[in-house]
Amino acid sequence: MKNILITILFSLLFISCTFADSLSVFDKWNSLDKKIALNKIDKNIAIELLKKYETVVTKYFYENTGKEIKRDNWIFPLKNFSSIKFYKNGKDYKDTNYDFFDGNKSWGHPASDIIIADTNKDCIDDITGMPVDVVSISSGVVISTDTTWQPGSILRAGKFVRIYDVTNKKLLYYSHLKAVYKKPGDIVNPGDKIGEVGRTGRSAILNIGETHLHVALLYIEDGYPYPEPLIEDLKRLSNKK
Repeated sequence: MKNILITILFSLLFISCTFADSLSVFDKWNSLDKKIALNKIDKNIAIELLKKYETVVTKYFYENTGKEIKRDNWIFPLKNFSSIKFYKNGKDYKDTNYDFFDGNKSWGHPASDIIIADTNKDCIDDITGMPVDVVSISSGVVISTDTTWQPGSILRAGKFVRIYDVTNKKLLYYSHLKAVYKKPGDIVNPGDKIGEVGRTGRSAILNIGETHLHVALLYIEDGYPYPEPLIEDLKRLSNKK
């Protein structure tokens, strides 16, 4: 009986390992991102996994005709809008004591919020009568998304897209989306539509604040993502429109 139980346990372990090995690096990074957000993984393990996944995704990007786009050639992340404004004129960025691995426990705001014209909070531009498109600022690979957010979720970001910019070794994070148009593994170029501006996340639950895109930039150093201000890029790029 004991030998039978041991055989069963080893079989289950083999199946589990085989399944894990069969997952793509994008499934794995997407899963890791969720675990970090929910504080369900040790930081040191997560760092080692990020270093591993970054290497694999970089190779995938170049082997699949990914285009290098320098920071000077980034584009503004919104299209088809009548007007926008930056929350607090861009002074909403706060990275004091922020740690990427705090996940959902972090209450910092290492990001910029771009507000659209939506007085009745229906996620439709007041003037155009259409949703406002969220587009990729950079080239890169989609490594994490959420399309399943519903009111009641503990995740404050709502529906989101996270992209690894291989050229500049940055993570770009677009959240509070109404809809997501990309999936992990998709290669994107500047201007590719990745979603629409929405009100998912904490503001939707509380029905507070103005309809906006929350966009964040992080640079990766030895597997550790650190926040970096993006507002000067956003202001520069908005003036090109």
